[in-house]
Amino acid sequence: MPARPSLRPQSADSRRVVVIGGGLAGMAAAMALESAGLRVTLIEARPSLGGRAGSFIDPHSGQELDHGQHVLLGCCTNLIDFYRRLGTLHQIRWQRTIHFLDARSHGDLWSMPGLPAPFHLTAAVLLLRTLNAGERRSLIGAMAAMMRIGREGRRRLADIEFGQWLREHRQDEQLVRRFYDPALRGALNEDPARASARYALQVFQDAFLSSSDGFLLGLPRCPLSQLYRPFPCRDVRLGVRVGGLRFDETRVRAVELAGGELLPADAVVCAVGHHVLRGWVPAELAERDARFAGLGKLVSVPILNAHLWYDRPVLSRTHAALLEGPLQWVFRKDPSGRALHGVISAARQWTQIDSRRALDIFADQLRRLLPAAQHARLERGLVLVQKRATFSPLPGVDRWRPTQAPPADGIANLFLAGDYTRTEWPATMEGAVRSGYLAAERVLEALGRPPGRFLKPDLPRQWPARLLAALG
Repeated sequence: MPARPSLRPQSADSRRVVVIGGGLAGMAAAMALESAGLRVTLIEARPSLGGRAGSFIDPHSGQELDHGQHVLLGCCTNLIDFYRRLGTLHQIRWQRTIHFLDARSHGDLWSMPGLPAPFHLTAAVLLLRTLNAGERRSLIGAMAAMMRIGREGRRRLADIEFGQWLREHRQDEQLVRRFYDPALRGALNEDPARASARYALQVFQDAFLSSSDGFLLGLPRCPLSQLYRPFPCRDVRLGVRVGGLRFDETRVRAVELAGGELLPADAVVCAVGHHVLRGWVPAELAERDARFAGLGKLVSVPILNAHLWYDRPVLSRTHAALLEGPLQWVFRKDPSGRALHGVISAARQWTQIDSRRALDIFADQLRRLLPAAQHARLERGLVLVQKRATFSPLPGVDRWRPTQAPPADGIANLFLAGDYTRTEWPATMEGAVRSGYLAAERVLEALGRPPGRFLKPDLPRQWPARLLAALG
């Protein structure tokens, strides 16, 4: 029997906080605030919780399908805490191997249990069959440099492209294509060469090189929406749209629902996309609030997700990182391996393609890469493109990301949550949960409540990582 959610309300407070948006950021904020004893109303336009990390009912089959495939890493301390509080962490299946695959070979990057980072990966890198001996030596040298840089060092590289860093460290194009691209593109939703070196290095430092626990790969055992069903807030309104915000000078007075109902609020947490948020705030108020100045400069990047059903099993492993595109990753979605989920991150070139043409391309690709798919028939496919999936972590992007709390002359009781806000992370599920926890902490401060500390720290660095950082 699943554990009950562990966030228990403190002393009751009659003041109301309205959280708009039932994705990970909104749920994290609402759950934290409810645990602090505040009266919370969570509003979500969709019929279920989860947002981009949620599910929907396929009208053709009646199956519950995920909007997108999501993967946890052991370094996602706040996302893991979120699922633990919900009592659904047991629904995550953990493993210590990433499977790389091309038409000629396959290779596994696996973690050796019991060894501290980076020694837990040393044997796997030395034996990784999708790279040649020279590439493996070059990769080890670059990883050592990443460790010497440390966390503070990576922050100083926020304004340069990771491609420049790779060139400076003699990582050739084939190595970039066969290792860095599959390792980073999904985490950043961007071409790694274009991304800020700060965030590319963070993925390697936190997930690969600081702690052996960071390398754990977690895949949900169930549709994503089922992870949120024990959500412990009392006033959750699904299928309800917000029409706008009502203001009283520099404060939000109420949230107006699409049907005209007004919800008075002492504080409002907007956990919706920044493009939606800008439409709710009058220009004169937005000009006074520095958080809105850079929203228009955040670049949105699409993700393509493809649900594929075959007439026979085609994938025995839980996943594969595909070294020959266009699909970059593929995941097994049923025990037999007949149902797959393929992903293309940074899918700018795929937003206008005909779905039938895309499915033909994907089926051809998988016939080349998966021996069991060579004689299999694709019975059905469904292509979904999220055109505004995340912001692009380009160099210098942090100057445009807003804080969760308002500045002194901003909209006093309007708080922001979302992976686009300042979280010290790129646009990931971990970043979304962090933003919700940070917003909740700032709301409690503004309302004069006892301070809440919801944000969990990063995994502690193990001694080799600490030693190399000190030497650097």
